[in-house]
Amino acid sequence: MRKNIVHRGAEALTYEIRGIINVANEIKKLGMDITWENIGDPVQKGEKVPHWIKELVQKKLEDDSSWGYCATKGVDEAREFLKNEVNKRGKTQITSDDIVFFNGLGDAVSKVYGFLNQNARVIGPSPAYPTHSSAEGAHAGDVPLTYELDPKNNWLPDLEDLENKIKFNPNITGILIINPDNPTGVIYPKEHLEKIVEIAKKYNLFIIADEIYIKIHYNGKDISLLSDVIEDIPGIAMKGLSKEVPWPGARCGWIEIYNKEKDASFSKYIDTINKAKMLEVCSTTLPQ
Repeated sequence: MRKNIVHRGAEALTYEIRGIINVANEIKKLGMDITWENIGDPVQKGEKVPHWIKELVQKKLEDDSSWGYCATKGVDEAREFLKNEVNKRGKTQITSDDIVFFNGLGDAVSKVYGFLNQNARVIGPSPAYPTHSSAEGAHAGDVPLTYELDPKNNWLPDLEDLENKIKFNPNITGILIINPDNPTGVIYPKEHLEKIVEIAKKYNLFIIADEIYIKIHYNGKDISLLSDVIEDIPGIAMKGLSKEVPWPGARCGWIEIYNKEKDASFSKYIDTINKAKMLEVCSTTLPQ
C-alpha cells in the first residue's frame, strides 16, 4: 500500500479463548475428536430462557415500534427503569441521561477505550479478560497495563501493586474493575472497592467497573456495586442482558455514568462517546 494502513495497536487485539477454536478445527480435520467447551453462553450451556420473557418478546413483536429506531441513547422507558434501579439503593443518584445503551458490552468496551486520548491509559486486573485488555492495548498501541490479582489472597487485587504502578506511570488515568471477576470469579468485598476508590481519588483517576456478572453470585455472598462506593469520583459501570436473563444473542448492554460533571475532562470524554453513538442512530430496540 502507498501508506501503512495497519493501526499501531493491531497486535494487541488477541482473544486466545476464541482463537483456539481455529486450532481445534484444524485438529478436527486430521480426524481427532474434539470436546468443545462453552464460551460464556448460558443458553448453549443448557440454561432455559424463562417462558415469561418469551411471552413478552412475542407481544412486543406485534408492536411496530419494536422494529424501528429508538432514541440514540436507548429506549426512554428502559433508561428510566435502570435509573430508578440505581437511585433506589440510595448510594449514588443519576438521571436517565446517564444511561447509554450499546449493541452488547463488546460495543461499549470498544467505544469506552477507543475514544480515550491515546496517551491516557487504563490499568486493569491480571489475569486479564481479553476484551478489555486487548481494547486498552489497541487504543494505546502498546501492551495493556495490568495490576496483580493475588492467588494467595482469594484473587483479590494487590492494592500495593496497583498504587505503585499508578504512582510511577502518570499516563494512567483510569482503573478497571471486573466484579465479579472474569476469569477468577472473585467477588470484591466492599472495603476493597472503597480502597480502590481512595486510590482513584488520591491520583485524580476515573473508574470503569464491568458488572456484567453482578447478579450471579452464590453461597449467600453479599455484593457491592461501583455505585455503592464511588462517592464523587467519575466512573462508568458496564452491565447487560447476556448472562442472568439469559439473552446473549440480544447484544444488549449499557453503561451507567457517575459524576460526569465532577471533572471537565471526564465530562467532555463522555460527550464524545455520546456523539459517537449518534453516528450509529441507535442500539438494538427489541431487547431494550
